[in-house]
Amino acid sequence: MKVVVLGATGATGRLVVAQLLDSGCQVTALVRNLSVLEAHAHLQQVKETALSMENEQLESLLADSDALVCCLGHNLTLQGVYGAPRMLVRDSLQRVASLLSVKREQPLKIALMSSTGVRNVLLKESVSSLERSINVLLRWLLPPHRDNERAAQFLQRQGSRHHALQWVMVRPDTLIDRAEVSEYSWHSSPTRSALFNAGETSRINVAHTLCQLVLDDSLWQQWQSKTPVIYNVE
Repeated sequence: MKVVVLGATGATGRLVVAQLLDSGCQVTALVRNLSVLEAHAHLQQVKETALSMENEQLESLLADSDALVCCLGHNLTLQGVYGAPRMLVRDSLQRVASLLSVKREQPLKIALMSSTGVRNVLLKESVSSLERSINVLLRWLLPPHRDNERAAQFLQRQGSRHHALQWVMVRPDTLIDRAEVSEYSWHSSPTRSALFNAGETSRINVAHTLCQLVLDDSLWQQWQSKTPVIYNVE
């Protein structure tokens, strides 16, 4: 399987790349810094982003790929949070979708890492009035939160009418670091408050979830066009 990884040098993205390579995949990582990832026979690093790559180059890359895993995020700096591109994740997905050929034999699988702070509006997930008010503030004060919400909205709109792509959006709760994959649970919607009773999800478990989705066809079919929530089992 050939997989493109966006955000490959981030804390979770590097784990995704490692697990995909361990599974025998051919991985193309779009990176800003070529020295971050270790060299591997099945790893191609391209010093570009989904927004900077020329149309023809990105179109060719996508045509030759089976899946795309997106672990993009904003750096926790003033420039990273408030600078351009503010809609990094949404705009990257839009560009990918715009360059997919409708003549593909199989749809491109897109597995997106998001967060439990992003509600699935189609499921009418309910939160308390206080949490709803805080989310409104976060939406306007923190562009990365708004970006994640708009990325989700984009996929939900495209998934039903863009036949060249399929998607799953994984929503982990508070991210923590662990050395090994551990037991975790899948849920259609959050079972606890992301603001007032947050759970934990290890980054390595998030990476495992994203990789298993694109590798396991039956798991993909189970969660296609859905937004599973992932919690570590305590």
